Amino acid sequence: MGSLQPLNIFLSQEIDRMQRVIGLVRTTLMDLKLAIDGTIIMSENLRDALDNMFDARVPNNWKKVGSKLERYLASPQHWFTDLLDRNVQFNSWLFEGRPTTFWMTGFFNP
Repeated sequence: MGSLQPLNIFLSQEIDRMQRVIGLVRTTLMDLKLAIDGTIIMSENLRDALDNMFDARVPNNWKKVGSKLERYLASPQHWFTDLLDRNVQFNSWLFEGRPTTFWMTGFFNP
C-alpha cells in the first residue's frame, strides 16, 4: 500500500498521538525518579503524578494528552495496561503487516 492510502494515513495519525502519550509518560517517570533521588526539584505536576499513581489513578497531565484513551476504558486502573496493548497493536501493524481484524477501541479516533 502506498503512503497516501487512507489506512496508512490513519495509522500515521494514531502513531503520532501514541508517541505524544508515551513521550509524556516516559518523561514524567524519568523526572519522578530524579525528583525522588533529589537530583531535581519536585514540581507540582510531578507531585500530582506521584500522588495519583500512589492512589492507583491516572495522573492529570497524562489524562489531558491521552484523554481519548480513557473514554473506552471500564476503569482508570486499566489505563496503563490499555496503553501497552495499543502500542502492541500498532507495533504489529507496522512490522508484521496490516492485521485482518482491528481492536477498534484501541484507536484514538475509531
